[in-house]
Amino acid sequence: MNAFSRSALKAYSRVQTDVAAEYADSHSLVNMLFSGVVDNLCLAEYHFETGNISGRGEAISKAQKILFGLRSTLDHGKGGELARLLDSLYDYCIRQLTQAHARSESEAIQEVKGLIDQIREAWNQMPVSGSTSQR
Repeated sequence: MNAFSRSALKAYSRVQTDVAAEYADSHSLVNMLFSGVVDNLCLAEYHFETGNISGRGEAISKAQKILFGLRSTLDHGKGGELARLLDSLYDYCIRQLTQAHARSESEAIQEVKGLIDQIREAWNQMPVSGSTSQR
């Protein structure tokens, strides 16, 4: 694939994501964020395997930014203990990813990916309501 084709494919992917996000409800948006974390962690694992330190750092950074975004959507007033626990878990995941990159150890990435997958599965089991924030 030449550079022009890669560039066009990236542009198409961004447009597709923007359109999906524009028309999704809040429950679907949070699910998309979980998927974004997992996708970037898979990419980071790939970069660990190929020795691409720059790519690994970029993928980890994107996953962390999404986790920061998820933390910012928590409603501590309505979510109570669950919101507090999710906040702590997201913070733990962010710290684990920082250490994984700094120490060049991919095990923490696998751990975080497993944790986020579990949260995503639980999120998908929740009934969709008219709420606009994460519980």
